[in-house]
Amino acid sequence: MSKRYQQYIVNPPSACPPHLRESSGGPAKEISFDIDDVARCAWGEILQTAPRSNSLFALLEDLLVPGQSLIWRDNGPGRGTEMRRSFSGLFGRFFARAYLELHHGFVWFAAIDGDNFHLSESWRVSRKTGSQTEMPDWICARPGKLAIAEAKGSHQKGNATGVGIPGPIKTADGQIRGVCVQKEVKQQRGGTIWRSKKIKGWAVMSRWGLANPPRDPFLYALDPETDGKRLTSGETEELVQAVARTHVRQIASGLGILGADKELTAVSRRARVADDAEKQRVFAGSVITPFGLLNLDFDRARELAALLPNPNMVRFVGLDEAVLTDYHQNQPLVPRHRQRIGDLSIVGSDGLVVAPIDRLTDMGPQAGQS
Repeated sequence: MSKRYQQYIVNPPSACPPHLRESSGGPAKEISFDIDDVARCAWGEILQTAPRSNSLFALLEDLLVPGQSLIWRDNGPGRGTEMRRSFSGLFGRFFARAYLELHHGFVWFAAIDGDNFHLSESWRVSRKTGSQTEMPDWICARPGKLAIAEAKGSHQKGNATGVGIPGPIKTADGQIRGVCVQKEVKQQRGGTIWRSKKIKGWAVMSRWGLANPPRDPFLYALDPETDGKRLTSGETEELVQAVARTHVRQIASGLGILGADKELTAVSRRARVADDAEKQRVFAGSVITPFGLLNLDFDRARELAALLPNPNMVRFVGLDEAVLTDYHQNQPLVPRHRQRIGDLSIVGSDGLVVAPIDRLTDMGPQAGQS
């Protein structure tokens, strides 16, 4: 897929990651995204928040005007205000997740599902007392770093280069500040209490560029914080692992390889990356098609792909088996080797692969499966 550019605004400028700074020290005027990266992030998001959904591949590229800018065809995806708002919200999540992963190094994203969302027995994300805001989208983590994040998408005419903060970013800021990341602490006299811990936030908005009427795209990022005491180094590591385990559990559940009892089940297929055979990197997952997840071997998957207008809409989606083994054995989860597979797909640092069928070696069903 292609690389696309859009205007970049980060508030405050000091929050800009070093690799996005110009020689003057200030933030770059533009930011780019490889649409393959966005598609992989999109599949991670779909698997975690809407399991069994249909294939998104080629959708992003087909909706964009040819060229280098992130410009949607005509007046953007969807007809009518409600549909445009829905597409904006959905794509806003994809691009925000890609921004946080690619430019801030976050590996694991735990999708927050309602108030008092538990990451483990001793860690949760709760709405602050008196707050009426909606819960943010994720708590995300990388080794030594955590953040509460909220994504916004906009198709409105407003710009971010003038005075003030865009309305969707103000809403996202309120959502982040309206929650507490809490740890359960035992009391000396018995019982427990929940103590709030200060966590960095990221509010990320994508305003879509349009072909008609002409409108430039931009990405706006803001970094608020939640209330509470600073995390100790031990608490940081503990919470990072809680987020990582939630991320793997949500992805595995979306792939259909995690049972209702939270134990890993027999998977549909096992596959090895063809150009990484010497490392024996094996993935467990399923074939994903426009009709959803299907239990197909790769020969049948190739036959199906040949019948479709775009064969790339049939792909294998899976998790590195080393990640699943560490998860199952309660071992620390660590970032994996990020790898591009051919010209189309990528293995992320979380171990999630989305790849064309012909780039993988089919190793058949997992032992014990018919």
